[in-house]
Amino acid sequence: MSTLHGSLSSAGRQRGATLSELQRLLAETDIPLFAALSGRHLRRVARLAELKRYLGDVTVVRAGAVGDALHVIVDGTAEVRGPDGATGTLQAGDYFGELSLLDGAPRTATVVSQGELTTVRIGGAAFRKLLRDEPVIAVGLLPGLVGIVRLLQ
Repeated sequence: MSTLHGSLSSAGRQRGATLSELQRLLAETDIPLFAALSGRHLRRVARLAELKRYLGDVTVVRAGAVGDALHVIVDGTAEVRGPDGATGTLQAGDYFGELSLLDGAPRTATVVSQGELTTVRIGGAAFRKLLRDEPVIAVGLLPGLVGIVRLLQ
């Protein structure tokens, strides 16, 4: 998504993204888990986000490690390595780890930055606390979660 790449990457390089930029990023990124959330609830989620920068070829997440965050790629590319040896490329607008927000289960793939990579990271512990504080957000996630399950059938 070149629009996403252009809209946030320069702000991320300079000083970190503002809350409104993070909200726009989450709204523009087609994350099925968040699809039914209202703007107000998406803003609450965006408040948990932080910009993370990886320099060089760095393992962002490792298969088998405890899943603890969602990452949305803002700038750069990463290689994803599946358990079967398959590989793919992730770029601006792509995301990984959305289910880790809910269960913290071990990662099923390894993601390695290819050069400089900037992501927006939402930590699982903070997200689960938000769900306890605002259960209506948890209810808002259900349609997206059901959609993910249906795709697996």
